[in-house]
Amino acid sequence: MGFSIQQFDPKKINPNDDKAIIHINTFVEDTDAHYSTTLNIMADIDQTLAALIVRLRREGVAFDDSHPAIRELLHREYESCADDDSFPMKPQRIVYDTRRAVEDDGVVLVDTGALKMWMARLYPTYRSNTCVIDNSLSTMAWTLPGAVAASMADPGRPVLAVMGDGSFMMNVQEIETAVRCGCRMVILVWVDEAYGLIKWKMDIHDGTHEYVDFNNPDVVALGASFGAKGHEIESADELYPVLHHALRSGSGVDIIACPVDYRENMRLIEKLGDIDFSG
Repeated sequence: MGFSIQQFDPKKINPNDDKAIIHINTFVEDTDAHYSTTLNIMADIDQTLAALIVRLRREGVAFDDSHPAIRELLHREYESCADDDSFPMKPQRIVYDTRRAVEDDGVVLVDTGALKMWMARLYPTYRSNTCVIDNSLSTMAWTLPGAVAASMADPGRPVLAVMGDGSFMMNVQEIETAVRCGCRMVILVWVDEAYGLIKWKMDIHDGTHEYVDFNNPDVVALGASFGAKGHEIESADELYPVLHHALRSGSGVDIIACPVDYRENMRLIEKLGDIDFSG
């Protein structure tokens, strides 16, 4: 459903090209040696699934929101670092505190980078279009202007842009736009002073990395120079209250710089096996 080979190599799920695949999407399936479709349905995905569920229920097929075992595994991992006080913060703890701080109808825009792997896997959503991710488009830095647009489209709704420091520095000038246009938004920057996703991929394939580390400016002072309010997280117990308050403060642009410990990336690989980084 909604699958394209740019997002995930079909060889990983169909290595022998012997599985029966029903392809449901708004466009025809891509040609690939490991993605031969048994049935190709080109139609609106929501309407197709709704009709399919109605028909299958008539046939006595029961449905749950998700497989109970998968839901339990994800929930357990989501809460695994809820009380972890290590600093820089573990990605799991940042995701957990972010979810606690954001209201159910608050809009979160997730940028490209290592943080996308953690947010996409663990961040629970309760309402449609409240967590927006660019998937395989890999449009680094889109969340800052995206948050400007979301704030202007619905001025009373909390908007949070979650981005790495690499993405942040690619579009940092849009803070001026946000301030000038009177946007109400919060920018949470995961700080590791590197292009974290590329570094992760290099470590997986080569066991080492190069030319992906850099030095950041003072994010708080930089934000202030544009007229935004800056916050530097200095311990694990600071993120939730700072983010919670920023999302409810009522006006202006808040920038929160939060150091992250990406040593968890390779531990995730050891736990789950190979992760595809195409796109």
